[in-house]
Amino acid sequence: MTPAEVDALVKAYGDVGLHVELADLHTEDEIIARCGEADVLLCNGNPPVTRRVLEALPRVKVVQRFGIGVNSIDLAAAADCGVLVLNQPGISVQELSVHTTALILDLLRNVTYYDRGIRQGEWRKAKGIPCPPMADQVLGLYGFGGTSRLLYRIFRDGFGVKRIIACDPYLTREDLPEYDVELVSFETLLRESDILSIHVHLNDETRHSFDYAAFQKMKPSALIINVARGGVICEPDLIRALQEGKIRGAGLDVYEQEPLPADSPLVGMDNVVLTCHSAFLGINSRRLLHKQLIEQMAQIISTNSVSAVPVANKGVVSKIPAFQIV
Repeated sequence: MTPAEVDALVKAYGDVGLHVELADLHTEDEIIARCGEADVLLCNGNPPVTRRVLEALPRVKVVQRFGIGVNSIDLAAAADCGVLVLNQPGISVQELSVHTTALILDLLRNVTYYDRGIRQGEWRKAKGIPCPPMADQVLGLYGFGGTSRLLYRIFRDGFGVKRIIACDPYLTREDLPEYDVELVSFETLLRESDILSIHVHLNDETRHSFDYAAFQKMKPSALIINVARGGVICEPDLIRALQEGKIRGAGLDVYEQEPLPADSPLVGMDNVVLTCHSAFLGINSRRLLHKQLIEQMAQIISTNSVSAVPVANKGVVSKIPAFQIV
């Protein structure tokens, strides 16, 4: 956020009754030392809100995450401590779907490959891998939430892709009357996708879903795209798979370690397109984020209630008196 946006957000919080103190905190010890008097933790980025942190901050009632990912917050510990964890689902689905499309098209059309060549003094005319017909590609989606559903529309209605498959164990065909998408097993997703795009939260169930064994089951012509969380992919295994030609290429916006180390082998690979955890960025997503942040806190402060939609730790018994999830 720009300084002006930060100032506007702090003022908006103040207008609904929340006094905000800004601090750049990255470790458990820093959070504990600075936030002893806090009632609410506002989390931009991924600070470690662990059990140790929560137990050391008994006054904290709410943790509000400036995004959808809550992998740096111990949700079970928060529930045990009576701390409500709020995230912001749906704020960036348009931006994420467009960015995912950009990474896919870049790889299919060799855009970055050609760009790198020209900048290095090489004229790589028509030396990229020929683009297959878009209509014949199988688009595989790991998770079929808001972003995946927009991708479905882009690739089915825009590019005429005939077959779209998705792996999402929390959905059935009855949940998707508007989408002609095949719900498949993870094994089928790996085996049949030409383009495999990741759209799941990072948790114990999804961490390192894509390891070397998974890459071995994919088509050697397949592309993998990740705008979700870096830890869904085992990065050393991805590097090995790319080096050995187990898959054709990767488009990545997120990494296991951020910033991505300058000496990562991914940096030097012509079959990899890299962006710096910025797929969420957009004018509309920022406006929606700020609006949701303030509305959530205004509802809690004025009515001791909040909508169930942004509650990340379902089943929590809040330490806020007479609190209700509606």
